[in-house]
Amino acid sequence: MELTRVEEILGGKKVLHKKIQNQMDMVDLIEQGLTKEAAMHLAKALSITNKRLAELLPISKRTLERYHATKHLDRATSQQLISLARLTARGFEVFGDPDKFVEWMNAPCTALGDRAPISLIATQVGIDMVLDELGRIEHGIYY
Repeated sequence: MELTRVEEILGGKKVLHKKIQNQMDMVDLIEQGLTKEAAMHLAKALSITNKRLAELLPISKRTLERYHATKHLDRATSQQLISLARLTARGFEVFGDPDKFVEWMNAPCTALGDRAPISLIATQVGIDMVLDELGRIEHGIYY
C-alpha cells in the first residue's frame, strides 16, 4: 500500500500538516488526532454521507457535525480514520479505479456472507475481512 495514497485520501499535506513518509508518521497523526477536515476527505473518497461516516467511527453524527473543520479528533476516532484510509487506498490499488472500488464496497459480496463490504468496516475485524477479500480479488480468487 502506498502511503502517499493514504495521505491523499485524508486531504494531503494541506490538511494533515505533514507528509506521510512511513508508519511512524501515521502513529504521530493518530496521537495528535486527525481533524474533522481529514474525516470529510475520507467520506468523499468513499462517496459516503457524514451520517454514514459517523456510523463507521466511534463518534456520533451530532458530535462530528459540531466539530470545527480543524478540531482534532480523539485517538480512537483518528485510529479508525487511518484504518479506513488504508483500506480505501488498498481498494483503489486493487481495483485501479476509485469508482469501481466504491461500487464494489456497496454491493453484496458472496465471500462476506452476501453483505456489502461497507457494512462491515465499522470494526477492525470487519476491516480485516474486507482487506482479506481484496487480497483474494487481487490474486484472482473469487467466491
